[in-house]
Amino acid sequence: MNTSEVKEHIQNLVEKFERDKHHYLSKDYIEAQVRQDFIDPFFETLDWDISNEKKLSPFEREVLVEKGETTGRPDYNFRLNGISKFFVEAKAPSESLDTVKHILQAKSYAWNTKEVFIVVLTDFEELKLFDASLPPDKRNPLQGIIIDLKYTDYLNNIEKLLLLSKEAVAQGSLDRLLLKDASSKRQRIPVDKKFLQDMSLWREELAKDVYRHNSSISVRTLNEVVQRLLDRIVFIRIAEDRNIIKPRTLFEITELWKAEGKRRPIQYHLNNLFREINADLNGDIFKPHACEQYEVDSHRLANIIEELYFPNSPYLFDIIGVELLGSIYERYLGNTIRVTPGGRVKVEEKPEVRKAGGVYYTPQYIVKYIVENTVGKLITGKTPKQIEKLRLLDPACGSGSFLLGAFQYLIDYHIQYYREHPKEAETHPLFPDLIRDAEDNYRLSIIKKGRILKNNIFGVDIDPQAVEITMMSLYLKELEGERSLPQKQGLLPILSNNIKCGNSLIGYDIFDQGKLFPDEERERINPFDWNSKSVGFGEIMAKGGFDCVIGNPPYVRQEMLEAFKEYFQQKYNVFHGMADLYSYFIERGVSLLKPGGIFSYIVANKWMRTNYGEPLRYWMKQKRIEEIIDFGDLPVFQGATTYPCIIRIRNDSPRSIFKVTQVKTLDFDNLESYVQTNSYSVKQTSLSAKGWSLANERIQQLLSKLQAVGIPLGDYVKGKIYRGVLTGFNKAFVIDRETRNRLIAEDPKSVELIKPFLIGRDIKRYQPHQSNKYLIFTRRGVNIKMYPAIERHLKQFKEKLMPKPKDWQGDDWKGRKPGSYQWYEIQDAIDYYAEFEKPKIMYLVFQVKPAFTFDSAGTYANNAVWIMPKDDKYLLGILNSMLGWLLISNFCTQIQNGYQLIFEYLGKLPIRTINFDDLKERAMHDRLVGLVERMLELNRKKQALPASSEREAVESEIAVADERIDELVYELYGITEKEREIIEG
Repeated sequence: MNTSEVKEHIQNLVEKFERDKHHYLSKDYIEAQVRQDFIDPFFETLDWDISNEKKLSPFEREVLVEKGETTGRPDYNFRLNGISKFFVEAKAPSESLDTVKHILQAKSYAWNTKEVFIVVLTDFEELKLFDASLPPDKRNPLQGIIIDLKYTDYLNNIEKLLLLSKEAVAQGSLDRLLLKDASSKRQRIPVDKKFLQDMSLWREELAKDVYRHNSSISVRTLNEVVQRLLDRIVFIRIAEDRNIIKPRTLFEITELWKAEGKRRPIQYHLNNLFREINADLNGDIFKPHACEQYEVDSHRLANIIEELYFPNSPYLFDIIGVELLGSIYERYLGNTIRVTPGGRVKVEEKPEVRKAGGVYYTPQYIVKYIVENTVGKLITGKTPKQIEKLRLLDPACGSGSFLLGAFQYLIDYHIQYYREHPKEAETHPLFPDLIRDAEDNYRLSIIKKGRILKNNIFGVDIDPQAVEITMMSLYLKELEGERSLPQKQGLLPILSNNIKCGNSLIGYDIFDQGKLFPDEERERINPFDWNSKSVGFGEIMAKGGFDCVIGNPPYVRQEMLEAFKEYFQQKYNVFHGMADLYSYFIERGVSLLKPGGIFSYIVANKWMRTNYGEPLRYWMKQKRIEEIIDFGDLPVFQGATTYPCIIRIRNDSPRSIFKVTQVKTLDFDNLESYVQTNSYSVKQTSLSAKGWSLANERIQQLLSKLQAVGIPLGDYVKGKIYRGVLTGFNKAFVIDRETRNRLIAEDPKSVELIKPFLIGRDIKRYQPHQSNKYLIFTRRGVNIKMYPAIERHLKQFKEKLMPKPKDWQGDDWKGRKPGSYQWYEIQDAIDYYAEFEKPKIMYLVFQVKPAFTFDSAGTYANNAVWIMPKDDKYLLGILNSMLGWLLISNFCTQIQNGYQLIFEYLGKLPIRTINFDDLKERAMHDRLVGLVERMLELNRKKQALPASSEREAVESEIAVADERIDELVYELYGITEKEREIIEG
């Protein structure tokens, strides 16, 4: 409809309401009637297919409409392409929409999804539209209101109403509606972040209280007691909201405790409830545990319970998915309870998490892809009976995201199989394997889901809390869709034989090395014996191993684990002194596969190029790689600077080729479709252990040719690639021109210690910009007292300077460590700095296009700049050429739409050497040097000219010289016309 037609239809509805408004506002006119008479026609006018006249499937229909009494779900869910866009909550016109309960209810529906940000509350007489990305707050219920109209205002606000039309929503109208003011941005806390904050607060409160009452408790037991209590409370609340347990069961316990006059501890009632639930559901979470024995303040427990109920709580646990809970718990596991020597209880980040930069939950689309291409490949065409024998493992399961994904995939497969083969569905007296509800939705019985868990799902984690959370998540997934379960049936399987606690990388043989480990260290190592039939997975390993290993292992650098270096060196082929822990997890994961089994991890992609990845690359070349998906520098993990790739390996003989996808954007609907469209084949034999570029076959062949022609840049410059000076916040080092002139005027000798200085942005291709900055710098053996003006200037900053880094190692920082922070230690700076005085090539450590220049003025630079102290304009021409950029883009790591040119990567670039005894080669060398010198001169000239025709003429000559340099570099490397097309493409 066009705007005038929409206005006409809305006017008819408004007039209809006005004519009989006394009836419509009476209590006899119920919600179901206003939906049928007004709300449905209102949104149909905005082109939404409310009644599904297009006969779309439940997964595709535009509007999901709840019928009758709804609990935990909005009345209307408006969708495009199966993706929810906004919710509408309807009320009878006799009810005030300003009621806090109604507003919080409507906003909670959207906020708890973390996906829908707009919600409408309407009874047609009124319409309120909210930005529901702001947490519902009973103290300020109207917070986030965007549109607030009476029916009498509709016709004068048609443009606002049209923002909810299907056409406008498809064009992004809802995103534009979200509040942009500073206050809203500050208060916009997603449900997972808010629940994590609350959980962390409750954890700390409980920990302090348990320790106050039980000061002799060990830290490990304290962590376990607090964790188990919180897990049970959260589990019960989720089960209540999903009608698995009677609603408000926990809340009624607080009411009972108060009604009794608080005579007995609330734990008495809680423990009785825990035993009842254990009898009903079984499982591991409610088995007898120390949390039932340690004293906890009843008021504290009651407050936490009450904070989980409306209106104190904004959470709707039947809307918050198990996967979202997993992402919350993953971050929650990054902290631990610690007791200081003084007896203070703290919750703080684990050291390994702090050093790794935090905990980052694997996005669901990654889990989905890995599961589909491992579990999916293994079970396709198999019967449920055959699937019972499959064993799926995550050896670093964390909160269980990959195991949840695998479990859900198996559930979906079984449902589809039984629908297609109904006679094969086994029956149970109470629970047939496949259950069909009144709305034609299918689900597996809880008994069948339990069997899948026991038969197929296995995990290990070094953290006992992670093991518990994984179990809880799997139980919640098993209970999804269940209602009013029978009592005393013990419906949940025991998972302690499936999900185990231990160190996947280290076995008990670590204690055979002769090194003594104190008890605390032994506890921290927490070894795991894979072949043990009692505490490991001996029976599975005796039958050949696991069918599938998937996951996202921890990223922790080896130098953080010095105590285990000798063990890793003895036990792992991929050992390197600087290797990341995920390297060992890759080798361990593949070693646990049975013949034909499939392995797939998401890990950081640095192993493909770094020196520490060389043993891993060599080892992997001997395996059957099936696929690598490289995400380059894309932010797959929100807020992290770790850039990942997906690896898939089959335990079989190597093949000549494997599939590669270099992902260039995260703006896709489906990773599987993106991979199918953008993948290509790479020959496994073309990969060098020195570094993998994963380029397509044509580029791989070209790179192999270039490597055969030249020698590594690191060898060419004899390892002399150095980083600039790290000045940090030290204002004493860097001075401006005015200060330089003043110091020299006070003491002419000062000029000896004052050096021209550049920062990263001053470095341009063939043209370092002249900087107004200077660096005060001395070398070993220089007595600063001989330079009184400089000494006086530096002394005034002494108290403000940063302390010397704790890991300062004197001269041992070539190419990586910057130098001292404190002025009086500059005298001890290494002679390496003398390299800055020499003619040199200077370049940015991070580049989005070639940016190499030449300096002969003894210029120093900051640590964004690296140097090669070599008077070599021939090399400069190669690095700035189009061929040089092809090499950089294939040998260096991509980051932030550019490339990181550190020695580890850049040093591998093949540089064509010259045989100066060969007159033709010498002539080509001299021609290239002459062109580069002309290019440097032209760029100096350009810098000195204002915008003018003369400057344009210089720029034209620069462009011609650039082309001639490219042509000469092609000739040097023997590039054919077809290869040139690849480079320039």
